[in-house]
Amino acid sequence: MQPAARVRNPLHAIAWWQHDLRHMMSARVRETRLGFRKTWYLGALTLGCFTIQIATGLLLMLYYHPSIPQAYADMKDLEFVVSSGGMLRSLHRWSAHAMVFLVFVHMAKVFYRRAYQAPRELNWMVGVSLLLTTLMLSYTGYLLPWDQLSYWGTTVGASIMSSVPFLGAKLRFYLLGGHTVNANALLRFYVLHTMVFPLVIISLVAVHFWRLHKDGGMFELDEAGKPIIPHDVPEQENPLLGAENEKTLSYRELLFREIIAIEALAVVLFSVALIWKAPLEELASPLHTPNPAKAPWYFTGLQELLHYFPPFVAGIILPGLIVSGLFIIPFVPFFDIVTTADMCSWVRGKSARTITMASILIVLSALLIRIHAWDAMLPLWIIVATLCLTSRAVGPQNRFGNWVRSRSLSFWIMTLFLMEAVVLTSVGTLFRGPSWSWIWPWRG
Repeated sequence: MQPAARVRNPLHAIAWWQHDLRHMMSARVRETRLGFRKTWYLGALTLGCFTIQIATGLLLMLYYHPSIPQAYADMKDLEFVVSSGGMLRSLHRWSAHAMVFLVFVHMAKVFYRRAYQAPRELNWMVGVSLLLTTLMLSYTGYLLPWDQLSYWGTTVGASIMSSVPFLGAKLRFYLLGGHTVNANALLRFYVLHTMVFPLVIISLVAVHFWRLHKDGGMFELDEAGKPIIPHDVPEQENPLLGAENEKTLSYRELLFREIIAIEALAVVLFSVALIWKAPLEELASPLHTPNPAKAPWYFTGLQELLHYFPPFVAGIILPGLIVSGLFIIPFVPFFDIVTTADMCSWVRGKSARTITMASILIVLSALLIRIHAWDAMLPLWIIVATLCLTSRAVGPQNRFGNWVRSRSLSFWIMTLFLMEAVVLTSVGTLFRGPSWSWIWPWRG
């Protein structure tokens, strides 16, 4: 006699889903850890931008054909024929720009809170991978309108890639599907933008949330300034579970706060899309090169470096060092041990050291001024001036000087990188005109 068939309750699947969701997000967290000033809800806002892109992208795919010249005709139809098509395209574009910006700010916020330290090294690397994938997602979508702006912006980016030694030409050929930006490139960018990179981002976001739970939830420091690791503290001694220090919050309440923040962001993006339309220039023409031909704004900093240095240095060496540095930051504790006070004491130890450091800085500055790269060195001069002005000011009354002296070497390296990125991007986007000459924005 065969055993009776086991009756399965379909609600079990929902129960297991809720169980998994509780394990992906912290079920019990401090009230103070949910404050807006702690994280600015940047992770949730970034995910909200990605969700808006998915929703608007699916609708845009219904009216788009990745072919020449039909792609440009579809853009015109969205602008003038399809009801609310222009607003839909504008919302998709501005949310993409907002996502790139929020990922950068989120990475900076995580770094300055030292949330990349143990045991969160893997999650930091996942975050850096998300940053790079977000850039590529936005870059591949830049070509799809097939107008002059997108065509030549993509061409500039492909030219930067071709400067890679030995592999540059092959990488450029495989990315474009040929030697020029043509119909093959449009189709490949469409597939990468609508399938490959979204799936990669969804996978990395899932790992990101999973590691966030495994690493103890949202990052928090104890009274000694060390990260709290709940798994290493007995339950009766865990500061996260003390009734006097902690308010029980379920994942539903945490999600409610994040959803409110995402809704506020959506209102802002909708307003921007209604006021400012996404640009659409004339049909792309390989025979008519705009002057200047600029890459997307998040790559204009790299394009600005090409104005000062050879393509191999500006397109490969410097970005490679930056990306490698971001990946290895959690594994180089030396940068978090050495503080500004240690560096200043080393410089002040002997007059020969001071003279040597000053000579190097003067020679480097003169060289960069000679090659018209002074604007790229502006952040370094600001940081050096700050350190010099506060290096000798010691005392309980000088709070700013003591704060500067207590910063680690990794703090100043990341600050220099972010300042360089902001300065170079601003100069390349706002102050460069025909032939990449300096133009004040108010003069056109």
